[in-house]
Amino acid sequence: MTMILMRSPKGGVGTTFLTARLAIALAGRGHDVSAVDCTTQEALKLYFGLSPAQTLEMLDADATPDAIAGVELFQAYPEQDVEHVADQLLARCAKGKVCLVDLGTAGAQLRDRLLPHAALEICTLAPSPLALASLTKVDALTSVLSLTRTAFVLNQMDDRRRLSNDIHKLVRTLLGDQLLGTVRRDEAVMEALAAMKPLATFAPASAALTDVEKLTETVIARCGLTPGGRLQDAAA
Repeated sequence: MTMILMRSPKGGVGTTFLTARLAIALAGRGHDVSAVDCTTQEALKLYFGLSPAQTLEMLDADATPDAIAGVELFQAYPEQDVEHVADQLLARCAKGKVCLVDLGTAGAQLRDRLLPHAALEICTLAPSPLALASLTKVDALTSVLSLTRTAFVLNQMDDRRRLSNDIHKLVRTLLGDQLLGTVRRDEAVMEALAAMKPLATFAPASAALTDVEKLTETVIARCGLTPGGRLQDAAA
């Protein structure tokens, strides 16, 4: 079972973008990947080049929808039935799939239900004071540094701006190995959305794409994934 939870304590920082690009990058490396949109915005599909009018198949552990860029896409509404969604996700992951679950800023109940089963929880941050302040809301009961399954990505990094650089240094010092990597701000991300095209098609030389590729390798190592998508045997 390999489940990766994607969330952020603050909206607008690019969690759904990272969910989509990590899913595509993992599928491109031969993993059997499902990505599940558990947000009410239903924006995950847009990063795969689908239109807002197109609908995703509802989450079902036994469903086999057509893959887009090698990724099976699902929609779920955990606010309607947290236990049902959790059971479907766990059953799907038990089939040897890598499941990325976009929880956005909500989904606290589902997150708490799934975290003990997750290989990794990735929280997205942006280089802004508000995003830093939101670190206290990652977990209501546990300090950030004590969350052993939780790691962070600094997204929308702009090294031309002093504040962005200062926050990067602060986050790197504070989080240490919990900071998986950074992804640079790239206007092509929003431009690709506006054109309803995947980023790799719209801007293959995108700086954000390059950074996500590096991030993917770090995630693979952190989760101990083999090419088949399963966790490595601890004795290996």
